[in-house]
Amino acid sequence: MHRKLGLIAAAVVLVLLAGCTGRSPYDGFNFPQEGANSAQFGPRVQLAQASSDFETDEDDDFGDLFPGDDEFEVEEDYDPLETVNRFLFAFNEALDFFILRPVAEIYRFWFPQAVQDSVRNFTRNLNAPVTFLNLLWQGRDEEASDTIARFFVNTTVGLAGLFDPASSWGLEYTEADFGQTLGYYGAGPGPYLVLPIFGPSSVRDGTGLAVDSLLLDPWPYVLDATDVDKKQELLLARFIMEGVDKRARNIETIDDLRRDSVDFYARIRSLYLQNRQSFIEEAQTASPPLGGGDESAVETNQYEYMEERRDK
Repeated sequence: MHRKLGLIAAAVVLVLLAGCTGRSPYDGFNFPQEGANSAQFGPRVQLAQASSDFETDEDDDFGDLFPGDDEFEVEEDYDPLETVNRFLFAFNEALDFFILRPVAEIYRFWFPQAVQDSVRNFTRNLNAPVTFLNLLWQGRDEEASDTIARFFVNTTVGLAGLFDPASSWGLEYTEADFGQTLGYYGAGPGPYLVLPIFGPSSVRDGTGLAVDSLLLDPWPYVLDATDVDKKQELLLARFIMEGVDKRARNIETIDDLRRDSVDFYARIRSLYLQNRQSFIEEAQTASPPLGGGDESAVETNQYEYMEERRDK
């Protein structure tokens, strides 16, 4: 009996790992979903809407998806650990193929859209405190106020966040994380990384993920303070729900992206860097940092390592 329970637990942990903090191997793209403020996503909206219409040629690997963004061509992506990253990318692809995608398909087949929307609303609501803190640190006071107001409205009127009445009241959903906060203040991304389970990242964004998950997320502290039984099981359920729901909402988008890519790894890398760059620029546009808020500052940091090596 204990052996069977151990096997079941191991399988659950694998699903959890694929969905920890709501991340699938492609979560860096932040595909926009219903209820999000589309004006805040820039090129990320185009990625979700145009993924099935990629056009490629020899000079531009991204076709018309990101016109004019020559600085983001594949050869300029700083990836000194490419050999290791490709190995980890293949591991994540296998994990997605054998576990996360099938679970996501079953989830989408068995649960009606209303239930899926409630899962998304609930997990978004749980993430609101972390978003609120990062918005404050970025000086985006209005969005921070809306985020904390959304949290209280949806927690009460929305029945613990299962429903989203705040959106209909004009309190729009906003994304923010600590990796974005670091970039907002000028931190460069460092080398591109592929993290086991978590997918595309960088030194900066990996640090941000750790801070958000291990330090800023209030719910482990709340469960400890209230002495709730089965704390780990509750956190596990949250992570699984968030990861599977996000993967289920992007099945076709990722399939199209994979099918239309000559080098799927290179395209994922470039699109990830573009999306993170856009994400940081959104924050700087919403609230220019002290010192003038040079819009090119983050872009320069994005490739400072590559430029230094080229000069040498």
